[in-house]
Amino acid sequence: MDIISLSLDEDTLVKIDDIQENASFSGRSELIRKAVENLHQKVMDNKRLEGDLNAVVIARHPHRKEQKIAEIAHEFNDVITTQLHSKLDGENCLEVFHTNGVAEKVIQFFNDLEGSKHTESVNILPQN
Repeated sequence: MDIISLSLDEDTLVKIDDIQENASFSGRSELIRKAVENLHQKVMDNKRLEGDLNAVVIARHPHRKEQKIAEIAHEFNDVITTQLHSKLDGENCLEVFHTNGVAEKVIQFFNDLEGSKHTESVNILPQN
């Protein structure tokens, strides 16, 4: 088994330790292996989507990052049909996007949001 070095900020490390404790993982390495496996499965499932795709994309982000999310969304105006912005509390916001278009473009929008350091969580819910 390969050993890698991994840099994590304090908040992420606290989350890992919290998950490990509450989900009964035997160690941090096992938790990270499982997280990677789950993310890989999600990526492969999305890769199988093709043709026209109706989907809802939901993104949670810090309020201070709202402009960065808008910049990402602007690149996908051709597939975003509706956007709803909600302030969850003083610190966090929720964006709900209804998308409709070529699956590859909708998935790229989701991937760009999910891969952004400006989002805390992103989910996609295909509707067809």
